[in-house]
Amino acid sequence: MRETIRCAIIGLGRIASSLEDDKLREKPASHAGAISANPETILIAACDKNPQARENFARRWGLSEEAVFESAEQMLQQKKPDILHITTHEDAHLSYLKLAVREGIPVVVVEKPLSDHLGLARRMSRKLKKTVVVVNHERRYSRDYRQVKEHISQKTYGELLSVSGRLYMGRTNPVKAILLHDGTHMLDIIPYLTGSPLTDLKIRSTEKDNKTLYTSARSGTVSVSCEFGNSRDHLVFELELSFSEGRIRVGNAVYEEWESRESTFYEKMRSLYPVKTKPIAKTAYFSGMMEDAVRVFRNPEYRPVSSYQDGLDSLILVQKLRRRC
Repeated sequence: MRETIRCAIIGLGRIASSLEDDKLREKPASHAGAISANPETILIAACDKNPQARENFARRWGLSEEAVFESAEQMLQQKKPDILHITTHEDAHLSYLKLAVREGIPVVVVEKPLSDHLGLARRMSRKLKKTVVVVNHERRYSRDYRQVKEHISQKTYGELLSVSGRLYMGRTNPVKAILLHDGTHMLDIIPYLTGSPLTDLKIRSTEKDNKTLYTSARSGTVSVSCEFGNSRDHLVFELELSFSEGRIRVGNAVYEEWESRESTFYEKMRSLYPVKTKPIAKTAYFSGMMEDAVRVFRNPEYRPVSSYQDGLDSLILVQKLRRRC
């Protein structure tokens, strides 16, 4: 088995590369950035149908003209990467995954959502014999969410009773698009944290003009409610977890823990008070994904933290809601 793991990317846009140049984002913030930052991996090739995208990517990541391709098939046949990253629009994910399977690529990282076509995604799952897929549901790799999962399993604040999620994406994004592109994260991270699949998923109500969608579900014994909406000038992605003896809030730029103590406000009662926690300076959400893909390549028997089945489970829930809203 080779020492340096050879990686290639199909689709050279935002999540593949340009997010790395956002001065405010935690790094790495892209697939190319994650490959570059990992001491065990090297970027050997890239592919995009857009010539300008190929030129920009090659310049940004120091690839030669011979290392960038218009044809994915040609790239895979010539370069034979160990890990392939598929970062195109979701409607092309499965066609490139099918090509990777045919060419015998051992590990494929697919951006979320897995696909925009549930039937094709289900059929593809039966074709994955020797190729292992990692789906980039990045919050599974993020240290803040992993810390929450540990608190749940250790019962730091008692039993987890309920989870409430809020996802707001801009002023005018259609709710169906919000569900597909970012709702997939929410519908994935909740069962990851609780350890139980989401069941009994229902739409409780929708606001006029379909601006907000309210849902309910169960995750084992845990009650789950989520709100997906637009009409805001800002992004919100957060979960509030209510425990028998405390509360945790986690999300984009949010991490809070609260514990139950004897109340200073009311006699013979208890209230919640903030817990001083050590700041998580770096969540390692992208580097964690890359480390997981490397581990899969080194040990084919290992099941990734975010597998094809996990991506499929999330897509099933997303499409169930999209059909009804």
